Amino acid sequence: MMKMMILAPRRAELTHADFRRYVTEVHGPLVRSVPEVVADIRHYHYNFPIAGAADQAFRHLLASELDIVTQGWFDSREAQLRNMREPRYLEIIRPDEGRFANEAGALMHYTHEQVIREGSPTQLKVFYFRRRHPKLTRAAFQSAWAEAFPAALGVELGSTPHIARYVQNQVLAQSEHPDGESPSYYDVLDEFCVHDLAGFGGFGSDVSRYAQVQAIERELLDGARTRAFIAETVYNIR
Repeated sequence: MMKMMILAPRRAELTHADFRRYVTEVHGPLVRSVPEVVADIRHYHYNFPIAGAADQAFRHLLASELDIVTQGWFDSREAQLRNMREPRYLEIIRPDEGRFANEAGALMHYTHEQVIREGSPTQLKVFYFRRRHPKLTRAAFQSAWAEAFPAALGVELGSTPHIARYVQNQVLAQSEHPDGESPSYYDVLDEFCVHDLAGFGGFGSDVSRYAQVQAIERELLDGARTRAFIAETVYNIR
């Protein structure tokens, strides 16, 4: 299974409320109306930022320029690319995308899920977008991050009632996702499904744990590139 993740800002003339309304009330139903496109989609979620939310857990800056993280699950990258070549996608859906999104500022990531904590998705999610240190290859960074970051979080990751699920969305290898070599892309998009934001924020109150996380970030990440995106999920397609 391949997960497509699109990080996108809205068109400049739209408010965020207008943007969200268009995505959920116009664009989403339009996608659902084209059976040839829907047939390839296993799941499809829209994630919108929660106004006023801050990263209390790890104190990262917000990706405030973004208005949506779209997630689409397909059997493979080839299936998703084929889907985008469907004549009725090109005729009906593709022209509509530019009516609400600032396409020049959008980034499409092809990823696979590295499940760290099994569990069911929630409608509250906290994303962290991570870019590797220049000294590391994508594969080396992803392997190190999958081991080191959960270890720094400690045993509470598996026992805390505040986290329902945690996956690392790892960008595919260069042969499958060559655009990802551009520094504007990320290498891992961490995704925490949480029951409540205040409880999740408690991770940042442990001084020792926070210090360990910071040490790992200094070693493995590209400086200050990490951004947080605190979101509400809408299951608009399926």
